[in-house]
Formats: sequence, C-alpha cells, structure tokens
Amino acid sequence: MQSDDQHDHRGDLRLGVALGGGSARGYAHLGALASLERNGLAPDVIAGTSFGAVVGALYATGRPLPELLAQAEAMRRRDVFPYVADFGLHRAALFRGRRLEEYFDRLLEGRHFSDLVKRLVVVTTDIDSGERVLLEQGSLAEALRASTAIPGVFAPALVGGRRLIDGGIGSPVPLSTLDEFDLDVAIGIGAGMEASDSGTIRFARKLMRSSGAKRFQTRLAATRPRGAVGRLGRALAFAAEGWAAADADACERAEPDGCRRFEVHTRPPISWLDFRSAGAAIRAGDAALSRLMPALKSAMRATG
Repeated sequence: MQSDDQHDHRGDLRLGVALGGGSARGYAHLGALASLERNGLAPDVIAGTSFGAVVGALYATGRPLPELLAQAEAMRRRDVFPYVADFGLHRAALFRGRRLEEYFDRLLEGRHFSDLVKRLVVVTTDIDSGERVLLEQGSLAEALRASTAIPGVFAPALVGGRRLIDGGIGSPVPLSTLDEFDLDVAIGIGAGMEASDSGTIRFARKLMRSSGAKRFQTRLAATRPRGAVGRLGRALAFAAEGWAAADADACERAEPDGCRRFEVHTRPPISWLDFRSAGAAIRAGDAALSRLMPALKSAMRATG
C-alpha cells in the first residue's frame, strides 16, 4: 500500500539503494524496501553485495514484495544449508560453491540480468587484485555465487577470467557504486554488524591504522595467495583497506554534492544464521527506513 502523497514528492526523481551483506540479517532489506514502496519511493537502481545482492536480485525480478516477505518468513536454515553445502578437498575453501550457484539458479528460475525489471548491480571483489568488480550481465546465479563467496568458506567464482569473492570484503555497503548512475537520491542500507556495536571490530580498526599493520597489509595484498589460509589473509587485508576508506569518506557521504545520499543501519536483532527469525529482521528494516522517511521525503522535494 502506498501513501496518498507519493506523487507530491517523487515526480520524475530517480532513487537508488545500496544493500549491504549480513546473511540472515540481510532480510532487513526486504523490510526497508517495503517501507520505500509504501511511501511511493520504489528504487530505480539497486546495488547489492553478498546477501544484499540476493535480496536485490529477487526484488528486481518484479515479484510482488508481499510474496517475497512471506517466503522469507517461512524460511528455515534447513531449507538452505543442505542445498548449498558441497564439501570437498578444495584448496581454496571449505565448499566448492557449485551447489550454491545451483540453489540461486532455482531460486531465480534461471533468470539473467536481461530478464530483470529494475536495474541491478552485483558487487564483488577480485581476490587477486582487491579491485571492486561490478556484474551487470549474464547469469544472475553466477553473479550471486561470486558476491556471496565468503573467503575460506566458498571457493572464489571464476567470472570473465577473474576470481571473484564476497563483495562485502571491499564494500560492506556499496553506496559509492551508485555514483556511476544519474540519481537524485541514493540510500545505503546496512544490515551487518556496525563497528560501534563491536568492541572487537573497534579494536581491529584501531590496530589496522598503525604503521606496522599498514605495511603488513600492503605486503599481504601484494602476495599471490596460496590455499584457503592465504586467500583468507589476503581478503582480510583488502577488508582492512575498505574499513579505512569507509571511515575516511564518511563526512563526504554525509554532505554530498549533487545527488543526496543517506546511510542507515537497520540493526536487525538476530544472528547471522538465524534464518527462522527473518520476520524480526524485516521489521527492523521497515522501522529504520520509516524513521528516515521524513528526511528522505524532504530531500526528494528539495531536489525536485
């Protein structure tokens, strides 16, 4: 259901959302999208990384949001894990990732990017260079398998001759990805653990800023990884660089020039693998965007 005044503040303005990772916590993105739709602010462009890419892909198919919400709330871990776990003696990770890709293919009914009704960008990370790689064509299942390939857990996905892993390594919430589009308003939506929520993460970030740690990161990132441990270490080095970059340009994102940008964290009250509590995450996402809505509508009117 949409608000009565939706046309008053939307007009022809273009809106984009960037959905971060978080595994089961990422179901909060469905609640966030529900809040946007209810207020007549359905996004034109979606950038997603890790589980955010999965939610974004499902939404971009054009399936009714109530249907996606009902499917999520009926989900259980046993509905996922047995169908994605392909244990094997793989030198790069615990799982090969083939069954994960097959699962995504069934979930999306074999769709490709060209079948979507909304613009979708799936964010991944090149394990060899640390570069952010954006996927916008070809098989959705292949792209999602790459963006959700957690280092050490799933083997890197080979796409276009590049070995790609979880996009959240370099872009926890890929808001900057939306800079490449002609948007009036962009919203970054987080569902993972915030640094402010974890003393361990705060300590790690402080440690990573030391000169010795930076030299170690540079050396590790420049070394070609061998085996699961090597790839995991390299991925962590890239992640540390991403943390520092995120801290450095937080002010820039808060006061953008041109496109109005917003960042919001949904703070879902569930654990990473608590798929049976999707409803709680969905409600958290809805509430977070509802709180943001007055400022968001004001920005839409000012931009228009």
